[in-house]
Amino acid sequence: MNPTERRVQDVPTPLTDPQSTPAGDVSFRQLAEAIPQLVWTTRPDGYHDYFNQRWYDYTGTTPDVTQGEGWHLPFHPEDVPEAARRWTHSLLTGEPYEVEYRCRRHDGVYRWFLGRAHPVRDGSGRIIKWFGTCTDIDDQKRAADSLSFLAEASALLGSSLDYETTLAALTRLAVPRLADWCALEVIDEEGVPRRLGVAHVDPSKVAFAHELRKRYPPTPEQPYGVYEVIRTGRSVVFPDISDELLVVSSQGDAELLRISRALGLRSSVMVPLSARGRTFGALQLVTAESGRRFTPADVAFAEQLAARAALAVDNARLYSNSSRAEQRFRSLVSATSQAVWVTRPDGEVLEDSPSWRAFTGQTREDYKGFGWLAVVHPEDQERVRRGWEAARALKQNYEVEMRLRRADGSYAITLSRGVPVLTPEGEVREWMGTTTDLTAQRKAEEASRRLESEQRARQLEALRAQVSEVLSREDTPSGLMQACAEAMVRHLPVLALVQVWTWSREARALLLEGNAGSAAPASTQPARVELGQLLVGAVGQSRQPLLVNDVLADSRLRSRVWAQTHGLVSFLGTPLLVRGQLVGVLAVFGQSALEEETLATLATVADAVAQGIERRRAELSLQSHAQELARSNEELQQFAYVASHDLQEPLRMVASYTQLLARRYKGKLDSDADEFIGYAVDGVNRMQRLIQDLLAYSRVGTRGHEFKPIDAGQALGKALANLKTSVDETGATLVQGKLPPVMADETQLIQLFQNLVGNALKFHGQAPPRVLVEAEREGPMWRFSVEDNGIGIEPQYYERIFIIFQRLHGKEEYAGTGIGLAICKKIVERHGGRIGLDSQPGQGTTFWFTLPAVPTTSPQGTTS
Repeated sequence: MNPTERRVQDVPTPLTDPQSTPAGDVSFRQLAEAIPQLVWTTRPDGYHDYFNQRWYDYTGTTPDVTQGEGWHLPFHPEDVPEAARRWTHSLLTGEPYEVEYRCRRHDGVYRWFLGRAHPVRDGSGRIIKWFGTCTDIDDQKRAADSLSFLAEASALLGSSLDYETTLAALTRLAVPRLADWCALEVIDEEGVPRRLGVAHVDPSKVAFAHELRKRYPPTPEQPYGVYEVIRTGRSVVFPDISDELLVVSSQGDAELLRISRALGLRSSVMVPLSARGRTFGALQLVTAESGRRFTPADVAFAEQLAARAALAVDNARLYSNSSRAEQRFRSLVSATSQAVWVTRPDGEVLEDSPSWRAFTGQTREDYKGFGWLAVVHPEDQERVRRGWEAARALKQNYEVEMRLRRADGSYAITLSRGVPVLTPEGEVREWMGTTTDLTAQRKAEEASRRLESEQRARQLEALRAQVSEVLSREDTPSGLMQACAEAMVRHLPVLALVQVWTWSREARALLLEGNAGSAAPASTQPARVELGQLLVGAVGQSRQPLLVNDVLADSRLRSRVWAQTHGLVSFLGTPLLVRGQLVGVLAVFGQSALEEETLATLATVADAVAQGIERRRAELSLQSHAQELARSNEELQQFAYVASHDLQEPLRMVASYTQLLARRYKGKLDSDADEFIGYAVDGVNRMQRLIQDLLAYSRVGTRGHEFKPIDAGQALGKALANLKTSVDETGATLVQGKLPPVMADETQLIQLFQNLVGNALKFHGQAPPRVLVEAEREGPMWRFSVEDNGIGIEPQYYERIFIIFQRLHGKEEYAGTGIGLAICKKIVERHGGRIGLDSQPGQGTTFWFTLPAVPTTSPQGTTS
């Protein structure tokens, strides 16, 4: 039940050995204080003996608090069991320690950290020290979660031009990941906000929200709400919705105030939907049931989401308006009447042209002869005149584009065509021509080009969203790369081949793992390329993007025949880098020169692919490691159970015969024989206790019962009944405080009390034992304490005594196997709790442990 008397010798280190050189001590501390991480060291047994100043600055603690066991006090309670479990495992095995956890800053804010520790060994391989660091990874984790959600939202928003449907779906996507309520308003053609979607964590409340909106619609006179956001284009945030705020917003309406209070609103943020300098809607997020408060970071994220939603709305409206404009322009071009004119062979106008007069406002007298040149734009007159004279001299068709002044004085872009009418002898009899107004046509063409550009932008945005969605899947790295290559070919038809190469450190080469497009599979393309070889290898070697828009002329092309067959013109290679390290290369071949928009998109996609591949590799490695640890733990537990179970039968036989020898021959042989038989009987009894304790230890996690509400007081009573003999023999005084019901395995809870109280009865001093058992609430847990007046334990042994077979006293002083406290720790951890102690030699010991409280049901029907 206690560790053995064997102890680990303190090994001198630069931080603990007074004999160490001052230079070594100072150098280490200077290094530890200079690096940006939180740094700590421990002795071989895991006792924390040093933290650098950054630790104390961040946590706000002092050395007397975090030395030894206090290292986990700033940890988030939910993360302590896993951190402690891994730390115990590293201490037992000597393996490096690594864990992610949330650490409380001095102002109470929790941030994510990556903790690592490595053992320092001497020449014989013995661990003499542990060196650890804590690295802040909070921004990376939150950024990854935000990017994942934005990618999902972008994919949704880019999936359809029916923005009303997609915006309604967006509100459902945001709940409950961002808020308990989400609503989205967009200004309609009459300038009135129209709610396109509303969602709540409880779908039954959505209908109530619509009914509430009908009864209390927003009005332009209100100095708050959706009209204020649309009017100002600025976000409105209420981190805490107070009752005073509800009173003000209800404007004296008692029923509205009652409803608002019943909803239990906690925090609210409303951000504008703005695009191209115009605000036309608002996105609102509200928390209630969850009790969450919106922070400035939440507001910034909501504004990003609103910006993407606004872009989707604006693109859909632009597409609709452009389509209608193009139809109007085409109709205008078809309906526009042309100005028809006729001239003599020398080019002078003779005949009247009503259409010309109507278009230009000239009279017949004004334009006859060469008077028509007067309405041609001064900058175009000389060019038009020379072209007309050349056509007449060569007797060829005449065609020229020019600016012509209309009757209202404005200039129109026109196209004039003239055809010579020849006599049978081939002489020009007259010239017939038309002048067509191209203004509407040019506007239509410009609108078409603008529409094409916007469609291309949406296409590229859809590609980025698709790649983000692919990289969020749980697939192998090869599967992710192939899916990314297929997505790029699908969204960018200009690409004939997309390849994703990965850098293999073992093979010292780039390996092809993603291959898609009309030019794939390419038998002439290798599946392995060394750095510096071909176009792909050149990108990997330089780690710089490479653009070639005349790929057939590049000597690094693998096969000119293959490129000509598939009409390849361009190549773009982008290195895939993570923290400056080469992960692979994204290589694309196009059938035309690549535009800047495409290049920018591919650069963004390449970065996402690199991060996604590396992240997925890390996830798979972590999963594999976790599975291996679980399998190893299961095998160890099975081994302990089988070994202890199978040893009992032969030991029972040895025990029976040694006890029989003791009864039958005691006093009949010499004193040595009696002593030897006594040793044998004692050894067998101790072996039986050891095997039984080992069997109990192995069964904690495998033979336990389900958790249910258990009265801790009754469980303690049963444990004391089992210890009645020890209580009577020691003359112990037991004081029991009021103990609560807990969620537990009753058998294991009895064993837990029995082991801890039994320890207190065993390790007592000169005075009779006095044991106090009580409990106090600690959040969702109950913290129990078992306090005694015994011999106490030195602080450096606090961790060791919970390790199996670890004892502080010999069996001659105190009986036991050194397994009891290890069983206690395993029982508490199985229940999701923690166990520890506070003690001073000669002043008694207080063991404490936590167990989950029995859930209670609130009046609203929720469980807490």
